[in-house]
Amino acid sequence: MASPFASRRLAQLSGLAGALCLAAGALAQNVPPPPAGASPQVALGAQLYQKTCALCHGVAGRDATVFPRPIWGPGHDIAKFGSAKGLFEYLQLLMPFDDPSKLDDAQKTAVVAYMLVRNGNLRPGASLPTGGDPSPIR
Repeated sequence: MASPFASRRLAQLSGLAGALCLAAGALAQNVPPPPAGASPQVALGAQLYQKTCALCHGVAGRDATVFPRPIWGPGHDIAKFGSAKGLFEYLQLLMPFDDPSKLDDAQKTAVVAYMLVRNGNLRPGASLPTGGDPSPIR
């Protein structure tokens, strides 16, 4: 668990990141649809990613002006979270940047599932338990 200082600092940095994203004028385009046979959770995650994430992280998780580092795919950053549960916990703390309470647990889990499908860690037809699971992200 993060210290109160670390939590406040992370919240400040998240707010700054959000302001930078909006100031850059990044416009979310249509995120590619989930693969054929996607679970309802993964399909919802694709919609939520487009609505709340693509603005700053790009439609392909790597093509944004403000945060161009790849989230998934070659050279990705997603593995640093260790597992779906770790990624979910990060989203709980800091995402979406403008209001982490904007999405509930089921919605954040859907975004995690979509991201893991895009990274090849989850079959498109699979679903995660709310809050993710300890399966490692590769």
